[in-house]
Amino acid sequence: MHVHMKRRNATSLPKLPKLPGDGLAQASVYDPEFLRRQARWIRDELDPQIARDGRDALHSDEILKIDEFLRRLLNANISLEDLRYSRIHLAIKEIAGRATRWPDRLIERCEALKEAWETSYGPLKHIGTLLYEPGGRLHDVCKPDDLNKEKLAVKWLKSPAVKFSPLVARRFGDLGFTPGDWWICPLFAFRAGIIDSSETDGRVVADANGAYAVFMTGSDEIAGTSPEAFTYRARSDDKGRYRLTAGTPESRQPVRVIRSHSLRSLCTPRAGLRYDGLHKVTGWSIINDQKTKSVFYDISFKRLPGERSMDEVLRRPWTEEVEDYKEYKRLRQMAREKADKAKKNEKPTALAISGDGAVDFFEDETAETPFQNSFTDKIPEDCGSSRVVLAESVPRQDSLCQ
Repeated sequence: MHVHMKRRNATSLPKLPKLPGDGLAQASVYDPEFLRRQARWIRDELDPQIARDGRDALHSDEILKIDEFLRRLLNANISLEDLRYSRIHLAIKEIAGRATRWPDRLIERCEALKEAWETSYGPLKHIGTLLYEPGGRLHDVCKPDDLNKEKLAVKWLKSPAVKFSPLVARRFGDLGFTPGDWWICPLFAFRAGIIDSSETDGRVVADANGAYAVFMTGSDEIAGTSPEAFTYRARSDDKGRYRLTAGTPESRQPVRVIRSHSLRSLCTPRAGLRYDGLHKVTGWSIINDQKTKSVFYDISFKRLPGERSMDEVLRRPWTEEVEDYKEYKRLRQMAREKADKAKKNEKPTALAISGDGAVDFFEDETAETPFQNSFTDKIPEDCGSSRVVLAESVPRQDSLCQ
């Protein structure tokens, strides 16, 4: 997600270091971006490697360098804000909690760090992470109670700080996106401009001039010989398939491929949506299903050779991004429950009209008149005083993401 931030960009995509090397000694532990890169390195590279290959996966010089980094953390006074932003406390907690996995020396350092930080800030599990707050992925993007996607889209359109237009996605090329770019759900990919709709079902992004992207969910990917090639089964109600199979110069343009976590594929991201690079159509066929009498368009794609390695792309989402996805879903569920509870407990508003024409609104607790539980904009001529209930129904707001 391309979110402009003055201090930090929560969704930047720096290359994770293979080894701390000399850069580790030169970098400042008070630099939150450096801490964030180290947290990613520990959680998304080293820990899976050690889990797969055991303690011997780390060489002695690597252990010395990591130990030096942990020692510098012990001697530093890292702020609570920088812990939340970098999530280095979660990396330390991960090492300390893997007593049978990591080398003993590193576990001891992490236990000491954990004790020091918990003395200052309380239990590490209560420190939390940033999402809607400054420094978080969704800061200035939306709030937990933005439950209606149409209203949110209107707000983005009106905001001078957001360059938002559904038409941006209807252009050829990568549009400046990098393979591996990731979003929590289609709404934010729509906001970024890589797709032209916030619908969650997936589709071909196309118009009369051509096809620009394929957003895949469910059973859209039916075969894949490798991460570089796959077959896409276009849906019968998606007219964009004709732009992919037209045989015109426009149909030979590369398209952006976006995979959802709901896609049944070996390349599916663990959560959210991921941009996997530019692909070209290499062939297509029409399949007639005799049982269902349905017609399918199976379209073969191959990734462009100059794109970023799929080995790097498949790393995404990082552990921190999966955490953001889960926290987003949790907070939105809480917001929905709060809105439903408020609606359920809302008392009807009654309108009292006295003989002298005075009008008062109040919460009605009775059921005394035939006008109760109905709406009227007409005052009965023979009423000296009566109560009319304004029973306003508020439709349930649409969910932003499934």
